[in-house]
Amino acid sequence: MRQCERQRIKGWFFLPEDPNDRVPGILTWEPREGATLELIGGLSPEPVYHQTTDGVWSSDQIVGDVRDGTIYGESDSGKAVTLWDAQRGNYTAGVTGNVREEFWHSSWICVGAHIPSAREPTMTRTAIIIDDLYYLTEDGRICPPQWSTAAIEGVDQPHEKQTNGTLLRPYVFPVIGGYRADCAQGETADATYSVNTWATQPFVSPATEKMPGLKLQMMTKRRRSGMVVELRVGAHASIQLPEKAAGSAADFVDRMTPLDNLIRLAMFDTCGVEQITMTTVESGDVSILARVGDVARPDAAHESAAVVFTLADVPLEMYLKTWQRLTGGNQASYAWSVVVGLCGYSSRMVEEYVGQAIAAAEGFHRWCLDGGGDDVTLNRRLKELHHKLDPEVQMWFPPNRGGFPRRLPVR
Repeated sequence: MRQCERQRIKGWFFLPEDPNDRVPGILTWEPREGATLELIGGLSPEPVYHQTTDGVWSSDQIVGDVRDGTIYGESDSGKAVTLWDAQRGNYTAGVTGNVREEFWHSSWICVGAHIPSAREPTMTRTAIIIDDLYYLTEDGRICPPQWSTAAIEGVDQPHEKQTNGTLLRPYVFPVIGGYRADCAQGETADATYSVNTWATQPFVSPATEKMPGLKLQMMTKRRRSGMVVELRVGAHASIQLPEKAAGSAADFVDRMTPLDNLIRLAMFDTCGVEQITMTTVESGDVSILARVGDVARPDAAHESAAVVFTLADVPLEMYLKTWQRLTGGNQASYAWSVVVGLCGYSSRMVEEYVGQAIAAAEGFHRWCLDGGGDDVTLNRRLKELHHKLDPEVQMWFPPNRGGFPRRLPVR
């Protein structure tokens, strides 16, 4: 289930502690806004009434209070749904306090299981599909077309132009279908990461092996304009805790940060998570819809020239060790986030962007590289960062030609 797309789920919803009180409603997921649950009726109790000294019963509530937190649901197709950290919003009620409609909001939901909390250790693994990850693997799945020399029924004179203009050129389009695990691997102190790729392949069964034409039929979409055979390749990242221990959904979402940072640095652009699938201890795979980072754009065009480096240039194991070292100190994680946040960011004001770039450089040098405290000038920090660059990169920013270190004032 794509979390970058709008989702709409109809069903019945209830509080875990009161499963018999079910209310019909519609759960809507908007990538930028999160989840909104619209109930016909409500989960709120009646208002609490107090008797005054003159015997009159009254209340200062329109409806009773209801706690924030988890809400369970069951879709009209019978699939379990869980809203985590839900909060009640607007509602309407009658004169007697009966709720007519009620709205709840949440930043994340689980589709496929009822799980009491996003912090309940019920997950064993997560797989995420993230923008542009495939292009970092350099895992060639679709090979160059080859002209076919084999005899094909209905083609008598291939590659020869006929008097009526007919020119048939049979060709083979080699595709390495299937699933390839562990194209890249690495780990930090609190998680293990792997990158896996996949490509379209014909369905395999006794029937398709006896009738090869059935393979093509199952891969073909028949449009009124003609037939279409779609070939797709992609990649996903897998995350597990050390020793494959169980963790919570929150634990795994927190551990997505290194991968998000990797794509931003490799593409120098923003990226988003298209899909999150987690494996539970008891319920199998579930889909998680969560507001994490930017909204994915899986169908946008990929710019090949924008790739700064691939996993062949910077192995995943090396990157993760470096990421852990640079973000482990005091304030280092914040400084690193400022640096990565500039990837793909374009300010409308030059002054604002320059100020943020200088702040990122200073914070990175001070906290990520342990470059000293308040007594170190910005000029010195920038010069030391410049010296750490690759010699070829340094040539693009030579200080002796009026580069930024010389132009910045010394404090």
